[in-house]
Amino acid sequence: MPVQVTTSKNHPFIDGNKKMPDRKKELLKIRTWLTTQPHLPDVSDEYIFLFLHACFYSVDRTKICMENYFSIRSSSPILFTGRNVYDPKLQAMLQLAHLARLPKLTPDGYRVLMYSLRDPDPTKMVFNDAVKGFCMYNDCVISEDGLQDGYVIIFDMKGLSIGHLARVSLPALRAFLVYIQEAHPCRLKSVHIINTASWVHHIMRIVVPMVKSDMLSLIKFHKGNVPEGIPQEILPMDYGGEAPTMQELDEETKGMVDKYAVWLKESELFKSDESKRIKKATWWGLLTGSNSKNTQPMDEKTFLKNLQID
Repeated sequence: MPVQVTTSKNHPFIDGNKKMPDRKKELLKIRTWLTTQPHLPDVSDEYIFLFLHACFYSVDRTKICMENYFSIRSSSPILFTGRNVYDPKLQAMLQLAHLARLPKLTPDGYRVLMYSLRDPDPTKMVFNDAVKGFCMYNDCVISEDGLQDGYVIIFDMKGLSIGHLARVSLPALRAFLVYIQEAHPCRLKSVHIINTASWVHHIMRIVVPMVKSDMLSLIKFHKGNVPEGIPQEILPMDYGGEAPTMQELDEETKGMVDKYAVWLKESELFKSDESKRIKKATWWGLLTGSNSKNTQPMDEKTFLKNLQID
């Protein structure tokens, strides 16, 4: 039997999911499979549907994603424990950036998440805490959105410097990239880097060896501040759009702190219990790159040679 988890809040959607898909057959298959996985937590139907939806209702892919998700959350405590939203260290990290969830969807029905620096001082950044806060924010977004058709990510490089790059922790970065590629339960459609710095190649030399080619193909670089293919009107006013400013949207994000304080702390319970695992898991291959069918990263020289900035 799966590991029993007792919480006071609803997970993974704090307010419940209003769009329960008619996929009882797939749900039953996952439920049956979970009875043979005593190391995984006992989760709600909504939790299962989150993974099924992210995996386009492929039962096999859903099993892999769930295994990866709960196992990585167990093996990477530096990113997925200590989720205290009132921790001064975490609060300090949240003050360094704007985290915006744009109110209007794209014409394709995708949610746009936009990130920019508020404070460009690299000496204030603690990479592990920053990534932890980012993961916490992502969980809250999924809770708010429910079963979203897709996500478009926009990173504004304005204010980013080599000093920030020097403070990156490679173990934390690798764990984060493994999580995003192999376990994050969402449909990622594209990643846009705007106001791209001339030294972006230095970043990509670190990232490319850790990222699979299908993920790299989603990344687009732009010299300006308006990503191609995204209607300008849905962007914040700071970027010529009609949405509230980044500052205003960021304040809405920070306003979720009280609502999610207990929920985020409880989310630490949703992880694998390795002492109950029946046999050695293949998820260890995630950290060596041997577990995925698409394990070949794009050749670094090829990617950097073909790197184009619109």
